[in-house]
Amino acid sequence: MPPARPGGSVPRASRCECRTRCATRARGLCLNVSTQRSAERGGSMFKEFICGVLTVSELGEPDWGEVAARLGLTQQLMEEDATFKFMSAIKNDEGAWQVPFLAYGSVSPEFVKDPISRFCPYELARVSTVRPGRMPLDRLEDLRELVKGAMGPVSASDLAGRAAACPRPEGGEEVFSGLVGMEEQRLMLMKLGTAVAKHGRGAVDCLHFVFEGNPGTGKTELASRLVSYLDRVGVTDGTHRMVQVGGNDLMAPYAGQTTPKVKKIVESARGGMLFIDEFYSLMTSGLGYGREAIDTLTEQLDRCRDDLVCVIAGYPAEVRETLDLNPGLRDRFGYRIEFPDYSTDQLVQIFCRMAGDRGFTVACVDALPGAMEALHRSAGFSNARTARKLVDHAVVEASWARDEAVITADDLECALPQCLGAPARRPAGF
Repeated sequence: MPPARPGGSVPRASRCECRTRCATRARGLCLNVSTQRSAERGGSMFKEFICGVLTVSELGEPDWGEVAARLGLTQQLMEEDATFKFMSAIKNDEGAWQVPFLAYGSVSPEFVKDPISRFCPYELARVSTVRPGRMPLDRLEDLRELVKGAMGPVSASDLAGRAAACPRPEGGEEVFSGLVGMEEQRLMLMKLGTAVAKHGRGAVDCLHFVFEGNPGTGKTELASRLVSYLDRVGVTDGTHRMVQVGGNDLMAPYAGQTTPKVKKIVESARGGMLFIDEFYSLMTSGLGYGREAIDTLTEQLDRCRDDLVCVIAGYPAEVRETLDLNPGLRDRFGYRIEFPDYSTDQLVQIFCRMAGDRGFTVACVDALPGAMEALHRSAGFSNARTARKLVDHAVVEASWARDEAVITADDLECALPQCLGAPARRPAGF
């Protein structure tokens, strides 16, 4: 305990700033202090990644030297609370120049708004949190730089790096590579991307999609790839933002709660994609608020049409029947993409690719077509999901049989019955 001052006062440094009685008061180490300070600046004790977009000019291309100087000052003034990275500018469909940014620190989107409005003459178009687990690999390096905290000065040449957009977006083939049996779907999406890259976001009025197909046909995988592609052409905000929910997630259990719930989910996806799987469950669920959810979603898609891509997915007939309940919602989805069941040859390709991704060599290619045809006829067949299950069991059998990472015909023969349905007396299985 530090010595008391005359009059019995405790030295200022050893006082507990939270003004409560706590075990660490005498040493001035109360954790409530950092919690209180964090609450005052709108953040938390845990650090967050934040992304946003600043509109730096609405009337022609700005003076990038001036923009760099102003953003550089903001970067310096904010460095105590967060590290900022300002990225290459993009031109939106209305001709305005915008600068995306990332930030890392004990801050929240709400906290970021105030200092930017004070330190910058630029309008904050949007700001939200980032989920690193959904960022594409080619963007993770940006997050690593933020964590290190050693960002260089804002450069005028870096900001203007994307001022002259390419007439055809690069990287489409790379983003969609490895997808089996989706040549037509991939071509359609790349055509859309090219139209946006050449003529701006406003060239395509409606960028909402209906994905129709049975389970395991690649709907979720293609949606994830689509977000990466739209990030590259400037439709979405570059952070691989994909909010994935089921139809049931849009409904609340009590009256009056569904509308605000839908609005909150839509708001969380702005700048990226809202992916609604099993969309038809809005009408098949027993919660009873599907109509309210559909009407609210229709309204929100109009409100957020410039900074949101929505994809609904499910069985073809059920999705169409649900959309018919509100013609206004149906008309807001400009593109329908069908996902047919995989053929036997395609399932063989998927099996070999999945096994290869796990480091296994497939030494039973000749036996795979028969196995895939058997799976096709089995109850509960779900395309690539069933193929993945077969890979799982084949890997287990191969690992038990030998040290080498090789899947043989014997491994496949042992694995197949476990995917067709467990025998009545099977003592164990997956």
